[in-house]
Amino acid sequence: MKLIAALLFLTAHGQTQSGTAFGTWGIEIERISKTVRPGDDFFTYVNEGWLKSTRIPDGYWDYGQTSILEADVKREVREIVQEAVKSSAAAGDPRRLIRDLYKSYVDTARVEQLGLAPIRADLGRILKIETREEAARWMADPRSSCLFNTYVFLDDGNTNRRLVHFDQQDLGQQPFLGLPQPEYYSRTDGAYPDHRKAYYAYLVKIFEFAQIDRPQQRAEEVLSFETKIAAPHWNIEQLRDRKANYHLLSVQGLKAFAPGFPWQTFLSAKKLGAVREVILGTDTAVQAAAKIFGDAPLDTLTSYLAFHWIQNQINFLPSSFRSASFEFYNKRFWGQKTPPRRDDEAFDFVNRQVREAVGKLYVQRYFPASSRARAEELFGYLRRALRQRIATVDWMDASTRSEAEAKVASYRFKVGYPNKWRDYSGVAIRQDDLIGNARRLKAFDWAQERALLKAGHEALGWNDSPQTVNASYSPQMNAIELPAAFLQPPFFDANADPAVNFGSIGAIIGHEMGHGFDDQGSHFDSKGILRDWWTAKSAQGFRDRTNTLVGQYDAYTPYPGLHLNGKLSLGENIGDLSGVSIAYRAYRLYLDDHPDQKDKVRDGFTDDQRFFLSWAQTWRYLAPESAIRYIVQNGYHSPAPYRVNGVVRNIDAWYKAFNVTPDQKLYLAPTERVHLW
Repeated sequence: MKLIAALLFLTAHGQTQSGTAFGTWGIEIERISKTVRPGDDFFTYVNEGWLKSTRIPDGYWDYGQTSILEADVKREVREIVQEAVKSSAAAGDPRRLIRDLYKSYVDTARVEQLGLAPIRADLGRILKIETREEAARWMADPRSSCLFNTYVFLDDGNTNRRLVHFDQQDLGQQPFLGLPQPEYYSRTDGAYPDHRKAYYAYLVKIFEFAQIDRPQQRAEEVLSFETKIAAPHWNIEQLRDRKANYHLLSVQGLKAFAPGFPWQTFLSAKKLGAVREVILGTDTAVQAAAKIFGDAPLDTLTSYLAFHWIQNQINFLPSSFRSASFEFYNKRFWGQKTPPRRDDEAFDFVNRQVREAVGKLYVQRYFPASSRARAEELFGYLRRALRQRIATVDWMDASTRSEAEAKVASYRFKVGYPNKWRDYSGVAIRQDDLIGNARRLKAFDWAQERALLKAGHEALGWNDSPQTVNASYSPQMNAIELPAAFLQPPFFDANADPAVNFGSIGAIIGHEMGHGFDDQGSHFDSKGILRDWWTAKSAQGFRDRTNTLVGQYDAYTPYPGLHLNGKLSLGENIGDLSGVSIAYRAYRLYLDDHPDQKDKVRDGFTDDQRFFLSWAQTWRYLAPESAIRYIVQNGYHSPAPYRVNGVVRNIDAWYKAFNVTPDQKLYLAPTERVHLW
């Protein structure tokens, strides 16, 4: 096996450079606190200088390392698009596609000239709907809002095939509610009643702008209808329950389980008429939505469809529509003070709509193919580390251990970019037809997704584009995905000390590996099949440890009266603890293979100290109280300080590295520390 040293001499963009992004070897030691002890608050100890000198920039709700990298990647993507716009590329060249799509978006003179004409005929047909079957056919259009999401993905019970899924998870499809979250329709405290009044006024305004009759009555219909749809929506803890979100049905069974909605008509309109089996997630919510649809007056359905037909295409319409939308959504809910420039919106639009065309150019410039192989070397150390740990855990019996070892052996590592790029050559993109371009791209995307019904397990799709700052794990594919954009500072620095890279990008990859064995990922076997492969003894040993972790995080209080939800964030907390534990073991394996690197002291910091410093520096983060409260109540991740402090206090090596003693605040007795992977 090739050694990891090859990776450590890569630059962020695959080129040689001098110096590191942080300090002389990867950590900004001048930012380290002179007064805070590591064992009292490791997050602040490492980051105090940055926390005191940094302000959240305008336009950001919160600000951290991912914000910094996303801004860098956005600048890089912008340069790629700008060059494409100036090019004279021939048909078939991705730059031609990017250029024409971009120009169609920034041509606001044509948008104003056309007014509502590009969608007027559609609105007329929607408002004349006479049957529920017609309404269902309109909901099947990719541009329309529907009462549930429809997508193609692997069958959790048999990952050799893909099936059609229906659920009310948010997967980036057209929203089925006009307010941000279901609770906005029912809560009577705080600003929620005012939000509903403002939404009603906004609905009226949009209907009036579109010259649609009975605007006040239609606004009342939409608000009442969406209130009913929101009520049975699953809460955030239910949404992450893998077993609860798997309900396999025949199409006939679907019709019996969720009557009221013309399922066969909908499937045929989606070109899924031959489908015989489907999977429901959030099944009771979909069931309730079908009944609500069946009970709703046709006028209500047409009002709902007409409003969302406009709203889903609001950025393609004249400035009066866009301004109204900005005032209601962006100002009220997201705190934005001024509308973004049209060219900035255009860059984002192009990057979303033809992401692989942009991604291909991004990879060519910033991520040569050789980088993929070198990143895989790092993954090799992490896999070895996890294998060694599984072989020695004392709470796992032989049967479960064998299954776990098979799962680790079958991990797939998707790094950088897809092996096969999406071919957009069949999509007609015209500089003078913005709405038509969006329509054709939506149809193309759905055709690509439908084609997956005929693809086998080996057709590994990508969740994100190469230019996305993210990492992810799919339990059905048993695959870790690391887009090209993530392999650069502040998460990876080719010229940094190996300890720094293992403590940052290594721990992040380890985090995703850990999801394979978290409280939900552990339900899937080495082939991605949802089944119970743990013996009762091993499962109890796992629960005992994770219950302790839940208790630890439940006890954290960022603000008076605000406790973290250890159960809700358990999967991510397991990922963090697993990631750092696996990466630390992998780093020690690396040092064993590179004895010349072992026991080096840099600026007074040992190997192990530098590793843990890197993890804390990775999660530099600033946020107002409102953001922290939202994250705690609505997110699966713990706030950044607890992703650092909550992890290191469970790792024995951290105590030894920083001489943490019982009088320090983060200290846990050895018997209270959680050791998983």
